[in-house]
Amino acid sequence: MRKLISLEIKKFKLFSYLKSVGIADLIIMGLLCVIYFAEKSEGTFAYGSYESAFTMIGSIIRPTFIIFAAVLISRLIIDEYKSNSITLMFMYPINRKKVMISKLTIVACFTFLTIFLSNILLGSVFYLVDSYLHFVPEALTVEVLKDSLISMTLEAIASAGMALIPLYFGMRKKSVPATIVSAIILVSLTSNSTNGVNLFSYIAIPISLAAIGCLIAYFSFRNIEKVDV
Repeated sequence: MRKLISLEIKKFKLFSYLKSVGIADLIIMGLLCVIYFAEKSEGTFAYGSYESAFTMIGSIIRPTFIIFAAVLISRLIIDEYKSNSITLMFMYPINRKKVMISKLTIVACFTFLTIFLSNILLGSVFYLVDSYLHFVPEALTVEVLKDSLISMTLEAIASAGMALIPLYFGMRKKSVPATIVSAIILVSLTSNSTNGVNLFSYIAIPISLAAIGCLIAYFSFRNIEKVDV
């Protein structure tokens, strides 16, 4: 399995996505600064506490990389079905289920790692910048840091499962646009806030969506051995 994953990464040159991830993180950090200075010009604090600051960071990072994951699904799976190159792969003496599992594992791991590590990176940069610019009027406490780490870990795990949901819509018509549009709709529904509360405020909801994503992934390769090449 590890060899298959390695081959898929090399085949699609997935390490080239790291540059895009870095650019996305820079844009997010810039957006956080813009929000701060826009609120400051009106005489208010954009981030009343580190808890709200970390929540804001996570609410921008999650949608960004779930959509990234939809792009990965399109490249690794949907495009291969559209071009019939997946048929050629299935002719090799390799278990088909393992091929699909390796692709889905890449997508899930990519989503988890980019969301978790981006939260850590941007949270750290935010803290360093705040020590000079004083974005947050309150000090960072160990309790807030601990709770935020637990929260971002759970959210990254949930997002890794949720990122597989667009696979269902993409596979129905082997459509790349359907895959990406469904991801955009998904993040819009889960990230839309009312009075500062969204679906991620209740961890049971994203965990349930993650379970749905895992079921979709399971059914996508459960009967794959029956498909003719």
